[in-house]
Amino acid sequence: MSRLEAASESILRRAPLIGALTGIRALAAFWVFLRHFRTEIVDALGPGPVTQLVVHVASAGYLGVDLFFILSGFILTYTHLSTMTTSFGWRTAVGFLWLRLARVWPLTAFVLMLFGAYFLFQALSSGDPAFLAQADPGRLIMHLTLLNGWFPAPLDWNGVDWSVSAEWMAYLTFAVGVVALARFAAVASRRVMITVIVLLMLPVVIVGASMQDDTIFLFANDSYVTAAGVLPIRVLGEFWIGAVLSLVLSRYLGTQANPQTLRPFERLPLATLSAVAVVAVLLAVAYNDPQPFMRAGQQEFRHGIDMIAPAESIVVLPFFVLLIAFLAICPRDPLSRVLATRPFLVAGRASFAFYLVHPLVIGAGLAAASFLNAESGSLLLVVGIGTAAAAWASAWILWRFIEEPARRLLRRMLPAHIRV
Repeated sequence: MSRLEAASESILRRAPLIGALTGIRALAAFWVFLRHFRTEIVDALGPGPVTQLVVHVASAGYLGVDLFFILSGFILTYTHLSTMTTSFGWRTAVGFLWLRLARVWPLTAFVLMLFGAYFLFQALSSGDPAFLAQADPGRLIMHLTLLNGWFPAPLDWNGVDWSVSAEWMAYLTFAVGVVALARFAAVASRRVMITVIVLLMLPVVIVGASMQDDTIFLFANDSYVTAAGVLPIRVLGEFWIGAVLSLVLSRYLGTQANPQTLRPFERLPLATLSAVAVVAVLLAVAYNDPQPFMRAGQQEFRHGIDMIAPAESIVVLPFFVLLIAFLAICPRDPLSRVLATRPFLVAGRASFAFYLVHPLVIGAGLAAASFLNAESGSLLLVVGIGTAAAAWASAWILWRFIEEPARRLLRRMLPAHIRV
C-alpha cells in the first residue's frame, strides 16, 4: 500500500462512512429527474388527484440540489476539518481543491463531450446545421473551467452542471475558510452554532420565497437567464449551513449505535418523521400557494394538472437540515437503515453521474416514446420506467468506468506528504 493510500485509509478510519447520507444522495438525484420528467408523468397517469399529488412533489424536485449543497458542506467538514487544520498551509488548500477537482471535473468534462456528440448527431440526422449552434465553443470553455454558473447566462450545453460550477465556488471558500471554521468550532457553543445556522438560512429563504413561481430559485423573473446574485446566496448559504451543522453534531458522528446504550433521541424515528415533514410542507405550500406569482408566458396547467412549483417551497429548508442531522446521528431510524442498504449505497455513489447524464437519457426516452407512439397511458408509463432504469444503468457505467478511475488517477498524482 502506498503512503497516499495509507493516509487515505487513516482518514477514513477517523471519519467512518455515514451510509444514510450516501443513500439520500440517490433520492435527491432522482427527485431532480422527476422534476424534468413531470410532463410525462401527467401524460402517463392521466389527470386526477393522485397525479396532482405526485406532480406537486415532482415539481419541487429542483430542491434536490439544495439537499446536495447542504450535504456537501456537512460531509466535507466531517471528513476534512481535522486533517486540514492540523498543519494548514497553502499546500493543504491546494491539495483539497485538487481532490475536489478529481471528484467532479473528469466526469463533468466527459458528459460535456457526450452533449457535443449529441448536438452533432442532431445536425447530421436532421440536415439542419442550426443545431450546431448549441455547441458554442466559448460557453464550452466556461463549462470546462467550472465558471459557467458564476455569471448570469442561459443554461446551455449540459444545463444541469450549473450546480457543479456553484459547488466549485463553495469549495474555494472552504479551502480558505476551513481555518476560521475550526477556530469557530473551538470557541463557539452549540447554541451559537445553531444561531449561525438560522442566520444563514434567512437570506436563502427570503430571497427564494420572493422570486416568481417556478423560477426554481435560479432564473431571473423575466427570462431563462440565471439571476444575478442568486447562486452565491443559495449555494454558499446552504453549503456553510451544512458545515456548521457538522460542528453541532460532532460529538455524535462516527459513533456506533449500541442497542444497550441508545440515547433517548436515537430511540425515535426522527429521520423518518423529518422526511414526512418535508413532503407535508411541500404539499401544504403547493396546495395553498400563499402568493401565486406566475412568470409571464409560463404554462401552468397540463390536462388540468398544476405543473408549477411555488417559490415559497424553499421554506422546507429547515426540514432539510433536520433530515440530514437525524440521518447522520440516528443510524437505527427506519429511513436511515433503508438508505444505508447496499442498493442505496451503490445508487448514492453513482448519483453524481446520474445527475449529470439524466437529461441525455430523458431525451433518448422521449425519442423512444415518439417512435413507439407512446403518447399516454400504460405504454408511456413503461417507457418512463425504462428511461429511469436506463438513467441509473448509464450512471453506474459512468461512475464505474469514468468517474472512479479518473478520481483515483488524479488522487495518486497528489504528493503523499499533503494530507487532506
